Amino acid sequence: MNRKARGEVSAEELASVIAHELGHVALGHMRRRMIDFTGQNAVFVMLSAILNRYLPFIGIWIANFLASALMARLSRRDEFEADAYASALLIKAGIGTAPQKSLFRKLEALTANHSEGVPAWMLSHPKTAERIAAIEANEARWMPPLQIS
Repeated sequence: MNRKARGEVSAEELASVIAHELGHVALGHMRRRMIDFTGQNAVFVMLSAILNRYLPFIGIWIANFLASALMARLSRRDEFEADAYASALLIKAGIGTAPQKSLFRKLEALTANHSEGVPAWMLSHPKTAERIAAIEANEARWMPPLQIS
């Protein structure tokens, strides 16, 4: 059985992962995440104080749920930004976005049951179809139209 049939990662797919992670660094996501985490803690403390007053015992769970949903939304935003950064690098390098999209499909196949039943707004990463659609939308905006003579 050849490597592609087993779902192994190609050099171009690995380049797409590196470009994605470079996007997180270049866009300052770690610094922003630390600020967001501080904000999440403040939201959690305020919400739990208020909710526990009116809903003893379950108020803290509700506050945690709401704070977690907020952080998941912010994380998904960062993932879309890092995907766009990676797409731009891959296009500029002449690799294109096909390896980026194929790797997402492979990852989805490996983790198909992992997020099953979890609402999309609670996930820290966007769903594969949304990521690929965003990549293709960026690609359509960035790539010059073909000139047919």
